[in-house]
Amino acid sequence: MIWKFIGTWLLGLLFLYLQLLVMPVFELAGCIPNILIPWLIYLIWSRPRDLALIISFIITAMYDVNQPAMFGFTPFAFLLIGIALSEARKPFEAQSKVARMLTLLLANLIYALMLWLTLGVGSGFSVQLAILSLISFIYNLAISFVVFWILYIVSRMRVVIVNE
Repeated sequence: MIWKFIGTWLLGLLFLYLQLLVMPVFELAGCIPNILIPWLIYLIWSRPRDLALIISFIITAMYDVNQPAMFGFTPFAFLLIGIALSEARKPFEAQSKVARMLTLLLANLIYALMLWLTLGVGSGFSVQLAILSLISFIYNLAISFVVFWILYIVSRMRVVIVNE
């Protein structure tokens, strides 16, 4: 159990650094894709729920330190998304690829709606905010599919050492 915790923690730190250092390069119309969302979905599908929620809360709190204007939004949003998706995935098979894609879509939709509502209450609902939120949702969804499937494929690779 401790090795699973350490591995999950290190993977979370890797994704945190990628989000902070690499993802701003992929900015589109002022929208930086959030690769912590597919990481959360991967955790929900591959780790115990409590471990996934605790680590994702800590990593997203560390991410929010770099965004003082909306401090606390990301850990709260990821906690709600994690709880909702862990309950929503229970009726599906453990290896269902369609269910994984649906949870990616649902997670990005929940995150986009929460972000739109938070920004709308803070700065006013406008057409420009709605358009940027829609662009952000679509762009985030596309990046999430790519990142999640890369993470899924890499996690299924096995190293075999053969002595001849």
